[in-house]
Amino acid sequence: MRNITIFLAAILLGGCMLKTDVKPALMYEIYYSKNVCEQKTSPKNIYLQSVKALDIVDNRQILIISDKNQIRYLDDIKYLALPSEMFYKALLKGVYSNCGAKPVFSPKDDDLSLKVRLISLQIRGDHAEVSLAYELKNGENIVKSGLINKRKFCENPKSVTIFNTINQTANLAIDELLAEIFATQGRE
Repeated sequence: MRNITIFLAAILLGGCMLKTDVKPALMYEIYYSKNVCEQKTSPKNIYLQSVKALDIVDNRQILIISDKNQIRYLDDIKYLALPSEMFYKALLKGVYSNCGAKPVFSPKDDDLSLKVRLISLQIRGDHAEVSLAYELKNGENIVKSGLINKRKFCENPKSVTIFNTINQTANLAIDELLAEIFATQGRE
């Protein structure tokens, strides 16, 4: 009986070792690409709450939705972290690189507070799609809230092109969100 157990264990371990030819998935990170602000102004303090995302979006796999609403994930590439974490980092960099705002981590009563919910971060058909809802508050007063939806054509269905298009679309959404924030600064 002992010999049979050893023999079965050897077969199982041998089978696991034969599967070493599987390539690991490449990892990608969503990042904000602009580093320089256009005009110097006196910066307004802004507190960025952590970004939250829908469950289907907050997944390390890259989501592809066909024209017929069939859902699949890419096998050969993944996000480095959860999209909500990467989007928070990209948004923080976007606010920091914009001279009209200064991110703070301990807000005071007169600081702006931004809450963001990531609704979609995916390829839908042949377009990258990024949708987010936001709420900008000054103390207890809601200054502005809204929905931003950005789409960008994905020229090539290769995995790297898909990620790059999603990242460019995320940058467009962050740029529009920053424009919405700074458009409200004069109305507070």
